[in-house]
Amino acid sequence: MKVALVTGGTKRLGFEFSKALVRNGYSVALSYRSNAEEARNAVDFLRKEEGGRAQAFRSDFADDGAPSSLFEEIFSSSLFPSSSAESSSPPRLDALIHAASPWIPKPFASVTLSDWEAIFRAGPRAAFFLAQAAAPALRAAQGSILLVSDVAAVQAWPTHVPHAAAKAAINSLVMNLAVALSPDVRVNAVAPGIVLPPDDMSAEAVAALVAKTPLARQVGVADLMAMSIAILENRSMTGQVVAVDAGRSIV
Repeated sequence: MKVALVTGGTKRLGFEFSKALVRNGYSVALSYRSNAEEARNAVDFLRKEEGGRAQAFRSDFADDGAPSSLFEEIFSSSLFPSSSAESSSPPRLDALIHAASPWIPKPFASVTLSDWEAIFRAGPRAAFFLAQAAAPALRAAQGSILLVSDVAAVQAWPTHVPHAAAKAAINSLVMNLAVALSPDVRVNAVAPGIVLPPDDMSAEAVAALVAKTPLARQVGVADLMAMSIAILENRSMTGQVVAVDAGRSIV
């Protein structure tokens, strides 16, 4: 059975990735930052409702060393029954999806160093060191990394400057990691459009954004997940950032 890690995999878009992977035959490790109850509920759903193998692991990417510590814990868990002290081969890991990302909308003048650090530590910094920690296992499995980008990486979002800059860094990581980990590991990203708006965004604000997209619709979760699984498993694709955004990135 294939095995995957989804960071931020217990809530919102990360949980959608977790469900999609389970539905496609993966065992899934889900990382979460602080909400243990939410993590238990997510795992229970994946096990009982989806019939999958899943386990949650706490990891705060604000901490130095969190990516390597996370993989040490995952690789010693029951999700990896083949791994043992006697085995010299790395545990199996077929896919890494990095979905964890703080959402801190603020005007330019209000952004603090803490805001910037929170977004970059959980975003591109964690993505790089997760890839580094996972590389031996991913190489052994000829596996795949999927990062989560955003249309903000290529547009001006003046009330989300750290977010936009972090997603631009994610796009750069896709290209660089794709070459650094070639030919054994494929590295790509998906850039969603308006798929799961923030809880505090009004229906009117969502409708205004949707009206500006060429397809005049929100991105369907099923559409985004179908593309994400296809990217993960496409053995001829690497170094690409694929927009699934109802056309938002072209207007």
